[in-house]
Amino acid sequence: MNQSDKDLWLHLQNKNLIDGDFSANAIDTTPWYIKTMQGFAGWIAALFMLAFVGTLFGTLFFNDNEMLLGIGGLGCCITSFLIFKNRGKNRGQANFFEQLALALSLCGQFMMAWALFEFFSMRETTVFLLLAVIQGALALLMPNFLHRVISSWFAMVALFWGLNQQGIFGLDSAIAAALFTLIWIKDTTGYKYQSILIPISFGFAISLVQFSGHFLFSNELAEFFMRENPSFLQHYGPTIGSAILALTCIYLVFCVLSEQKISLTSRSGVLSLSGITLLLAVSVPITGLSSAILILIVGFLRQRITLMALGVIALISFISWYYYNLAETLLIKSIYLFSLGSLFLLVLWGLRYVNKSPKAHSSSIQHQEKRNLRKWLTVGCVCLVLACININIYQKESVINEGRTVLLELAPVDPRSLMQGDYMRLRYQIGNQVHNEAAENEITDGYAVVELSDQQVATFIQIETDKLDGSDQLKPNQLFLQFRIRDRRLKFATNAFFFEEGSAEKYEKAKYGEFKVSDKGEMLLVGMRDKNHKLLGRNNP
Repeated sequence: MNQSDKDLWLHLQNKNLIDGDFSANAIDTTPWYIKTMQGFAGWIAALFMLAFVGTLFGTLFFNDNEMLLGIGGLGCCITSFLIFKNRGKNRGQANFFEQLALALSLCGQFMMAWALFEFFSMRETTVFLLLAVIQGALALLMPNFLHRVISSWFAMVALFWGLNQQGIFGLDSAIAAALFTLIWIKDTTGYKYQSILIPISFGFAISLVQFSGHFLFSNELAEFFMRENPSFLQHYGPTIGSAILALTCIYLVFCVLSEQKISLTSRSGVLSLSGITLLLAVSVPITGLSSAILILIVGFLRQRITLMALGVIALISFISWYYYNLAETLLIKSIYLFSLGSLFLLVLWGLRYVNKSPKAHSSSIQHQEKRNLRKWLTVGCVCLVLACININIYQKESVINEGRTVLLELAPVDPRSLMQGDYMRLRYQIGNQVHNEAAENEITDGYAVVELSDQQVATFIQIETDKLDGSDQLKPNQLFLQFRIRDRRLKFATNAFFFEEGSAEKYEKAKYGEFKVSDKGEMLLVGMRDKNHKLLGRNNP
């Protein structure tokens, strides 16, 4: 920064607009693509150098040379530290040497980790705790932003695995959240060790999202780490961790209100604390959502774009995982997501209402009136869409409750669906007959007349283009099934039946699809039955 920058800083400080001392670090104006090329060149140079060294000392990795391997890794880290400290004043040279030092340091860390795993064992807690200490020391000592982010992240990962080796599962995200919040609880502008703590906090944020993601696979990890005699923390660790994480979010909001000099008994204070409490309560079924909310609050509070982006990505990812999780029905997930979205909007509206000043309100009345029409039109459109959706749902439920039961014989295929879990791709024996007769008569829309046996199994009789033409001639055990032909393909009922992952063997016995059919010929798949007409499972949307 030049003298004018310093004068501007002092002027803003005198106006009580900013806090902290002036930073003399110059702003780097090098274009990002130049930095990328320089950094890429540094990695290439490091890889060539490491490949050369690896060919000379490759035997260290395959023989019992743990001590030499560890010393070599430590030497790489020390060399990397010296390069960071003496990377040059020119920014172009600095970018190159920074990436070179980073690659060299990562190689050294890999060598030390390999040596520790060879000396101890991957099943011992000591090796992971030692790695956590080493990574923590590197995060504090290495004078590089990216290196500190990576090292603090690695330190938390090592600590996570060490705790889980002892059966202490579920507290990792709570620890990461507490450390992350502790750094950002106050404005970091005046921090003496700002250059150290901020990148470390980013590493904590990444580990927080990662550990919350591990909750998605808690059963698998718990089964891997559990001992024969589980302790109290093995049973209740995830619950305790979730509670600590929720309390951390509430404490953060409390500190924000104190920093902004907002009384807890004021409308804004009560609404903020009530909103975050309700939000955390509603988000309990959605694993990891509280972690994303915590990162988002800190990002917006301290105006850190990186944290805001990470929070948004985590929020979308966790909600998406919950939506595609087959452990809950769509109805339950819809209720939770609708409640969560409504709560977001309610809190936003409440905060805007209580923070509206009388002067600003009076000056914006005219502008607000112009916007009211658009708002009401938007609300009307949303209500219309919701009404149509609910009417459609009501009609489907009516068919399920009042429709006739029909069993169609299947010609099943059972592929894997990578996005939705397991499903059966359904084809019907009766469908081939309907398609052939419709093709002969060049019919694209019509009704198949079927006859039901005593077990409600349908047998094809004929095709009618309009069900009114033959409705009077139907026998009591006959009814219409609606069909369409598009692009030479028969659209007949549904072509897939989804079921929970891991239950494929159960539905391999499926022989019939159970449908509910309305008087209009509309068909809804409600379950699968075996060759003895025994129910295998219901179609729970």
